[in-house]
Amino acid sequence: MIKVLLVDDDFLVRTFLSRITDWEKHGYTLVGAAQDGEEALHMVQEYQPDIIITDISMPVMDGIELIRRLKQDGNTANIVALSCHDDFEYVKEAMKLGIHEYILKNLLTEESLLELLDGIKRSIVSTNKGGLQFHAPDEEREYYLQLLKGGKQKAEDSFFTSAAMAVHILNYDTHVAMMPMEQQKKFHSSFAQICREACQNVLAVRCVHVHQGQYAVLLDFSGISSIYERREKIQQYASAAVRYAERYLAVPVCIGTSRVEGFQAGTQKCWQEARDALNERFYAPQAVFYGWQMASCGKEIPQLARQFSEEISDYIDRKDGGTIRQQWEAVLEEFRLQHTQQWLVQEWLRQTDRRAGLTQRIMPDKLEDFRGLEAAYLTFREELLPELDSYSSAVSQTIRYLQQNHKKDASLQDAAGQVHLNPAYLSHIFSKETGITFSEYLLSCRINTAKELLAHTGDKIRDVGTQSGFNDYRNFCKTFKRVTGVTPQNYRKQCN
Repeated sequence: MIKVLLVDDDFLVRTFLSRITDWEKHGYTLVGAAQDGEEALHMVQEYQPDIIITDISMPVMDGIELIRRLKQDGNTANIVALSCHDDFEYVKEAMKLGIHEYILKNLLTEESLLELLDGIKRSIVSTNKGGLQFHAPDEEREYYLQLLKGGKQKAEDSFFTSAAMAVHILNYDTHVAMMPMEQQKKFHSSFAQICREACQNVLAVRCVHVHQGQYAVLLDFSGISSIYERREKIQQYASAAVRYAERYLAVPVCIGTSRVEGFQAGTQKCWQEARDALNERFYAPQAVFYGWQMASCGKEIPQLARQFSEEISDYIDRKDGGTIRQQWEAVLEEFRLQHTQQWLVQEWLRQTDRRAGLTQRIMPDKLEDFRGLEAAYLTFREELLPELDSYSSAVSQTIRYLQQNHKKDASLQDAAGQVHLNPAYLSHIFSKETGITFSEYLLSCRINTAKELLAHTGDKIRDVGTQSGFNDYRNFCKTFKRVTGVTPQNYRKQCN
């Protein structure tokens, strides 16, 4: 996107110019509108516009002085002067100072302005690193998306990707996806601009919106031979991108970077390295992950995890809760040791849930949040313990006690009193004979009662929790989601 700054002391003129065309549609980003030259200087420093459209006659600091100051500062922005018929002497002075073009206000139309700006844009693109010209933002995005996938680079493109950053917006669904579509488009444009500004607006940078909350920032470091300097720059860029996203758009981000050793590593390779580094967020809570510090990603599901998924239905049939708990912890540790890619771990959980006969649940985006999810496999239905004759008298009585009293304040102490045993001893023999703990079976009874009520009654969620044995509404919702993977509200929707 070509950045444009408007400068005019007349509010109506500024408003007219800002609305004269759909700037984004034609490949321009309107970064601001200043009311005089002094304000414009501050905005130029902050936004680094490519094109400045300025009035000639203004109070405080007129257009001539603004142009003179910009030239003295070595600013290379293309300047278009706005003038009236009686400003001819000012226009001649502006031309001497090196403005690109001038246009009379009374002749200004959308067509004449776009024609003038498109000529300037072609000049800007041809002098930028790369030399490519795109007719629309979508065309430019599609070209770079193809490069990310390993597509062939155009012969006239002299931009050589030697490093990349994978920028991911956290909680994208709640921060951005809920916006109207038009507002989302503006957000993506603004976010890309922030990424470019974080990279100090150097010419050797490209920012591509890949999908939803993920962006690719491509960098051409071919002019920097020092690996140390490359690393230093990418560290500065990544840190700035995290700060800018939070400060200007109120969105938290996480960034993975590629390695920086290759002088012309190629877009696809750098992008894959950056995504691999970003994968580390699944294992560690930090904002930026540098490719040269990361271990290699596991590209396959570990054998132990495959075996667990294949045998989960057998474990459940045998009511082998001890093995499920033990194997679950071992599988998570194996994922951690191999740094298995996040999407593979999530797909493994989906497959395991399907084999266990569970409904789809929300996928955690951190390995730490996988702890405790095995409870869904341990929440056996009452009918999984039907043959009470196969258990000792104390355990059989306890099972009946839980089936009959789980909707009340059932407890291990009360159950132990019913069978005249020490609570600790009853807990031990119950777990040994059934394969699940007393509390796990109590929870299974309550959750399954809640499922029945949600599926077959119209009772309020709060009342369902109370009728199922949960005294606290918040605890009921939290526990139900942890066990089943969905909220009570969503479970009811799935049943209808």
